[in-house]
Amino acid sequence: MDIVIDFLREQQARGITHVDLDEPARSFLNYLSKQKTIAPTATASVATPSAPLAPASPPASPVPLIMQTQGSSKAERLADLRRQLTALPSSRGLTQLRQTLVFSQGNPDSPVVFIGESPTHHDEQQGHPFAGAVGEKFDAILKAMNLSRAEVYLTHLVKFRPATKNQTTNNRAPTAEEIDAFLPALAHEINIVAPRVIVTLGSITSTRLCANDQPADALRGHWHAWNGIDLRTTDAPSFLLTAAMNKKRKFWEDMLAVLEKLGLPISEKQRGYFLNS
Repeated sequence: MDIVIDFLREQQARGITHVDLDEPARSFLNYLSKQKTIAPTATASVATPSAPLAPASPPASPVPLIMQTQGSSKAERLADLRRQLTALPSSRGLTQLRQTLVFSQGNPDSPVVFIGESPTHHDEQQGHPFAGAVGEKFDAILKAMNLSRAEVYLTHLVKFRPATKNQTTNNRAPTAEEIDAFLPALAHEINIVAPRVIVTLGSITSTRLCANDQPADALRGHWHAWNGIDLRTTDAPSFLLTAAMNKKRKFWEDMLAVLEKLGLPISEKQRGYFLNS
């Protein structure tokens, strides 16, 4: 606890007045506070042979990452966050992530953020989310919404491509450990952008941010919230490359719900996409 207090005082001296904490961080600080409170009693109990002190239970997870960024604008703070994330895999011992950071793309003032799972081979090669054939499909989706990449904000839950043995163009899903390591950074990133709506793309991102035991299909068709922001779950754009027409329509219904939530106009043509096709 003393280390945490010293850290906060140091940030205060630098002129930083707020530090973002996610739920794991709050839980860990609560754990530290309780340990500090019981410490004197624990010391006295050690000397009593008839009542040995049970060892304190460790926290359920590693010390959560506490993110902070500096800058007078969203762009400056996001640039600072990007700089910090370059070293995150090595600092957290995530040896199964590749070395190229794929951060974000788009407008940090956008009212909507799309969050994917983790970078693919094409994302890594081109240096931005949703590249290659998946990117072309995603661009077509945005165009159908009367939007473009320049008008929305795109990012990933995990910012480095997960590695596999003898990897070429193949991709793998991030592990729970990799997701947990990046979740505080994502929360800080979204706090900077401050959108009105979040769209999670794919089952891993959707179930992790909704933080419940329901399968991804059960989350569909409903509004959720993450850190106070309205959230809609849907499929990953890669799924649409081979999806049947009825599955594409289900995805499009999620996009219509997003447009309605944002108060954007919807034409009859848009409402009819993937119907009777």
